[in-house]
Amino acid sequence: MQTNPQFSLILTCYNEEDNLKQTIEESILVLESHFRRFEIIVVEDKSLDRSPEIADNLAKKYKEVKIIHNSINFGQGISLLIGLEKVRGELVMHNGADRPFNIADLKKILPLFPRYDIVIVVRANRSAYSFWRKLSSWGNNLLRSLFFGFHFSDLNFVQVYKKKVIKTTSIISRSAAFVTQELILRAKQKGYKLTEIKLPYYRRSSGVSQQGKKRDVLWALIDMINFWLEFKIK
Repeated sequence: MQTNPQFSLILTCYNEEDNLKQTIEESILVLESHFRRFEIIVVEDKSLDRSPEIADNLAKKYKEVKIIHNSINFGQGISLLIGLEKVRGELVMHNGADRPFNIADLKKILPLFPRYDIVIVVRANRSAYSFWRKLSSWGNNLLRSLFFGFHFSDLNFVQVYKKKVIKTTSIISRSAAFVTQELILRAKQKGYKLTEIKLPYYRRSSGVSQQGKKRDVLWALIDMINFWLEFKIK
């Protein structure tokens, strides 16, 4: 009889050959100190480097690691949705393959369950951001506050969810910067309990960030307006 994992970690991956192995092995060490059963779902987004090969080798080595190979490059937003569709853990978290969140800090989040349904991690420091990233982040927070009156300050970093939130919430957005925002906004509409905790953000040590491109900001704005129109009609 199959027993579901207690925790699911989703890692979206695009061209992370220098980071993926360390991220997965560090995650395994931390998760096995907290849970008897867990899974790590790597959504490999048609990388152009050795990431697919590295991911497959890690899946052969560690039974907890599951690999999803996208048929084309979908982008981070859709890759995250693909991962959320497959999770089986009672708690669900996502992180970047470049380790922007130190998985060791999970020990500070877990005590907040089962009281809350979602724990939102707020970046304590964004000094590693470029001026453009800081500006787009500020604009995103301002628009979200104006459109929805929602004042949590950081919905694009890391969150931990109870599985029931994921399985009962449908998301129409596909942009990397609005998928988690819509998920959290819809969860709030449903009456789920949310809280936030401030923890460090770590800049990547190698590889090239795919975040903050102007086309992605525009895509997120379109998703936000579409959701606002639905929100307003209701």
